[in-house]
Amino acid sequence: MALSPKHALPRALSVVAVAGTLALVGCSSGTSTPAATTGSTTDFGGVKLTVWNNIDYDPYQSLQEKYFADCATKLNIEVDNQTITGDYTSKLLQAASSKSLPDIALLSTDVQLPLLASQGVLSDLGSLGVTTDGLEDSVAALGQYKDTLYGLPVQVEDYALFYNKAAFAAAGITAAPTTFDELVADAKKLTTADQYGVAFAGNATDGAAPVYFLPFLLSAGGDPADPTSAGAVAAVDLYKTLADDGSLSKEFVNWGWDATDQWTGGKAAITVTGPWQLVTDTSFDYGIAPFPTLKAGGDPKVGLLGYAYGVAAQSDQNKAQAAAALVSCRASEANQLETAVQGGYIPALTSAQASFVEKVPGAKPFVDAVPTAVNTATLGTDWNTLQQQYVTAIQNATVNGVSAQQALSDAVAGK
Repeated sequence: MALSPKHALPRALSVVAVAGTLALVGCSSGTSTPAATTGSTTDFGGVKLTVWNNIDYDPYQSLQEKYFADCATKLNIEVDNQTITGDYTSKLLQAASSKSLPDIALLSTDVQLPLLASQGVLSDLGSLGVTTDGLEDSVAALGQYKDTLYGLPVQVEDYALFYNKAAFAAAGITAAPTTFDELVADAKKLTTADQYGVAFAGNATDGAAPVYFLPFLLSAGGDPADPTSAGAVAAVDLYKTLADDGSLSKEFVNWGWDATDQWTGGKAAITVTGPWQLVTDTSFDYGIAPFPTLKAGGDPKVGLLGYAYGVAAQSDQNKAQAAAALVSCRASEANQLETAVQGGYIPALTSAQASFVEKVPGAKPFVDAVPTAVNTATLGTDWNTLQQQYVTAIQNATVNGVSAQQALSDAVAGK
């Protein structure tokens, strides 16, 4: 989160990697969650807290340092804010295993939070007085594991269609496609000798393909947990049709997060990307639209990912309360809005989302999609297997000419 690849790279764990990290953390006995306390304080007597995050570029890094420093001063806390490089998930799990987790850690809500929460090494934030007031249910759920709040979401991300307005005008297209059929027709008109109609991610290595495919599946009425659903078949068939028409390059099976580069480089008219594109320099005028649906009048849906701050479980009650207070302070509306405007995230707080759209009107499709967005973390580690099946089916259908239904059946069967 430079911006799009780094938004997602920390999430991209293979099935083998997840299994390995689960085994690693399973060696840790963890500690008990502190009991709830009554009352509140704004002076924690200079208690020392360590904060970890893995977003190592500006403006995000500098903003977080400022937020935590300001909040620490208000709460009389001494804070050591550390940016962790390398394989952040493994380092978190190693710290959990050795009972050396930082007091506060920024966690991806789809991988890192459930992994740590399942091992009992995170505090129940509700017992420490942290609430999800002001969050949509879909956003609040990102910080929960088995109905307990283990992380306070501060930013979320989902996806939308981005299109080149000049390319649309040259093709005589006056509005973004709202159905799959319209997308197919528009993509064909937009395809020229120098430009493909669409550019999507299709490789199986960096995690981009299933993230960008999921909204098409959901907007077709599909169930992510069921690769045989009619919506899943329709979504894979959409990719197959676009590839068969020549509107989607067959090379897309080699593209991951860099698929957006085809669009920014003028080699494709439409792409899928996230809110970070709003703060990325683009050399042409573009429009943003919700995902098309299978049928006219359908409701577009997207997957929802996020980042939340978790607090390590520990027996020092004052330290736990101080950490919870610091997290709540960091999650203020002003801080979330500033991070969104400068860093290209969607604020977690609904009020901050409204302010974000006022300041950055292009953010509206992303914000509008939040209430009905789907959190794949509810599928647990099954999602790691499922997303591989979807990518395998997409590749089989587009490269080998297999029907969408057969491609999905073969992927589920492991063929």
